Amino acid sequence: MKDFITAALPWVLCGISVAVICARFRPSKKENGLGSRIALGMAFGLMAAPVLNSFELWENHGLGIALGPLIGMAVASLFNGKEDSDEESNE
Repeated sequence: MKDFITAALPWVLCGISVAVICARFRPSKKENGLGSRIALGMAFGLMAAPVLNSFELWENHGLGIALGPLIGMAVASLFNGKEDSDEESNE
């Protein structure tokens, strides 16, 4: 059972993350602050990847480093953010 989970879990998480990111990036609606939330989620995911690797969630540490930012971006795209300031919107 553990072999199946360690083999299938990365693919399941990757598929869910890509589906969430694709669903949130609809071209019909302009989202304020989405870029900064995505970058912040990616940074948190990159920092959380070594922590998850220390719990031996994945056998390969490179897989955790690769999936961490993807999962972080998917989680960050689910939340609504505040509006950008005027300085950032003019750039």
